[in-house]
Amino acid sequence: MSSDRPVTAPRTRALPALAVLAGLLPLALAGCTMQPLYGSAAVVEPGAENFSLSSVSVGDVDSRVGQQVRNHLLFLMHGGNDPVEYRHEVRLQVTSFEKQTSAHTRLRDTTAGTVTVNASYNLFDARTQQRLTGGTRSATASFDRTSQSFANERAVRDAENRAGRDVAEQLRFAILADMRRLVAEAQF
Repeated sequence: MSSDRPVTAPRTRALPALAVLAGLLPLALAGCTMQPLYGSAAVVEPGAENFSLSSVSVGDVDSRVGQQVRNHLLFLMHGGNDPVEYRHEVRLQVTSFEKQTSAHTRLRDTTAGTVTVNASYNLFDARTQQRLTGGTRSATASFDRTSQSFANERAVRDAENRAGRDVAEQLRFAILADMRRLVAEAQF
């Protein structure tokens, strides 16, 4: 009677379990190389406090769009709180330009446009005033035009604000990545 029992039954039950384990193994190994972007690592090493974006000040800017970028960047980095001590300073240069993108064939008037905001940043050590790193980020936002001049001006301003917020978010990630790289280079 024992010969009537299929021999492959235990083997087929084990195969799905092995497939699941084989699928999870790369994910478990990949987790070993990941580190949190916002939080702190499980093992805090000396100098890790330099990762804190709340210790970065943002210099003054000279344009309305630049002020939008600066304000949003400050909010993203400090969360509305004033830092006690600055260790780094970011200096921004923000420019924006408008481009008309399409035209209505009968009216010979533009019906859409885009605004591009470019931001160049330099990261300085607050004590030595030495430039550590820098870069450029940009974002584009579109808007619709009408026959009303005030509505057009407001549409351009709203597009500048949207593009400025996008640039500020890009700057935050770029500054954080630069600071992590600088700390990693200093440890080696």
